[in-house]
Amino acid sequence: GQLVEAAADIRGGAVTPADVSRVTSTGMRHATGEGRTVLHALPVGYTLDGVKGIRDPRGMVAHQFGVDMNVVTCDATVARNLMLAVERCHINVEAMAASAYVAGLSVLTDDEADLGAAVVEMGAGTTTIAVYAGGRFVHAAGFAVGGQHITMDLARGLSATIADAERIKTLYGTVITGGSDSRELMSVPTAGDEQDLPQIVSRATIANIVKHRAEEVFEMVRDKLKDSPFASEPNGRVVLSGGAS
Repeated sequence: GQLVEAAADIRGGAVTPADVSRVTSTGMRHATGEGRTVLHALPVGYTLDGVKGIRDPRGMVAHQFGVDMNVVTCDATVARNLMLAVERCHINVEAMAASAYVAGLSVLTDDEADLGAAVVEMGAGTTTIAVYAGGRFVHAAGFAVGGQHITMDLARGLSATIADAERIKTLYGTVITGGSDSRELMSVPTAGDEQDLPQIVSRATIANIVKHRAEEVFEMVRDKLKDSPFASEPNGRVVLSGGAS
């Protein structure tokens, strides 16, 4: 995500929808680097003769009109390959959207979006972040660590198969340990030779493995949020969504 400002002179005195489209497309061109494609170009706010904070400028009179917009881009090759994979299943791709933005539309109330909130969409292979402020989508970020990494940590740490590790994570995965967890034991089949005896592990051991990776994910989320307008929100809330949450 990248915040872009664009401005232009108004010829007819009043701002028309055509003026809005013209200035928005100018900002998009400046934000799109080589090998990138635009997923979203959403206005954050408008400016009339230097006055910021205008939500809908259409029909208002000004000499100069500007727009602050959040332009979300992604790697063009990745987007194209994703579309090809879907189209080979004989399904047409209508449009592409950032998952955290779509999650924000579904899980945030209007008041939360107005007051300021960050949606952390926790998927299997990626964690993506959308920041909302003043009712607008103002920042996007992400990184390639997710729930699948917790599964792989469990598979390695417990010497279990990936399928067993996924089931253990789903049923017993937690980051909060209680006093009895070290005494609660379970049998885990060993990956590899079926002749091997199953190993006995405690629920505290499982929680410890999950906790280390979860802490790493949230440290990366924290670092990404430092680069966004959310950092200045004194009471901004964070909403978790997605399968890994």
